[in-house]
Amino acid sequence: MSSHHIVRENQEPALLVASLSALDREYLGQLLEWSPTIFADDYTIDFLQADGIKVDFIVSNRVLSNLDLQEQTQVIPLLHDFITDGLNYLNQKQYKAVNILCDTIPAAITDFCNDINIVLFMSGRRYVLVQEQYEKWKRAGDLIFVHENQLKSLVGIRKEAEDTFVVEQDGFIYLGFNTPDFVLIGEDI
Repeated sequence: MSSHHIVRENQEPALLVASLSALDREYLGQLLEWSPTIFADDYTIDFLQADGIKVDFIVSNRVLSNLDLQEQTQVIPLLHDFITDGLNYLNQKQYKAVNILCDTIPAAITDFCNDINIVLFMSGRRYVLVQEQYEKWKRAGDLIFVHENQLKSLVGIRKEAEDTFVVEQDGFIYLGFNTPDFVLIGEDI
């Protein structure tokens, strides 16, 4: 049996790099293993290229010479902000998922949740956006970060601090929400 996988275009999550400090290098390496489509901005492109990481798209209004870009790197004009413009492009190209490395929660993030699965990486945490309920197997002592004013019910976790919950024992946890909107749930990585 072959260990090779056939990956169709746009099937693997794209990677939008708005912050280089959102994730440690080892975890970034794991995200890069599947050769995602990589988006950079004016700041992150230089660091990614210096590390030998192939950047597929730069979202920028800067005048860029061919010396500044790797071969095959395409420029997407900056119309709104890096993340919004990147998500607009991914949505138009029918990508199904994206990982975003950022320092803050992007303002327009929920505008795209119905069309693309979004995972945010910030400050050593992984955030997912879900609706109605969330269920996942977790280890005892793991922390879950969620705005408590959005919770209707919870099983397997208890409040540790404001918007911070701890898993009581190994097993499935369950969160039910009191809003039809997308809810941001974080966990340490």
